[in-house]
Amino acid sequence: MGDIVPRCLPISSAAQYVGLSETAFRSTVAPSVRPVYLTPRRPVWLKDQLDKWIDARAGIINQTSEDDLMDAITNN
Repeated sequence: MGDIVPRCLPISSAAQYVGLSETAFRSTVAPSVRPVYLTPRRPVWLKDQLDKWIDARAGIINQTSEDDLMDAITNN
């Protein structure tokens, strides 16, 4: 079996993933990207949400199929 790639990251790994210290992550990313609580005291950050945050900071617009579906539903 191959290596398992985690979908969610604890704060230390999430900070490393986006290239920031934990302190910078807490002040810069955490206010914008909400964690998921696997247990009441175990917050983790989803990699795809971190990717979207990075894309937004880079000015990259990433239209998803969900957005297309919502546009179709609302006739936008």
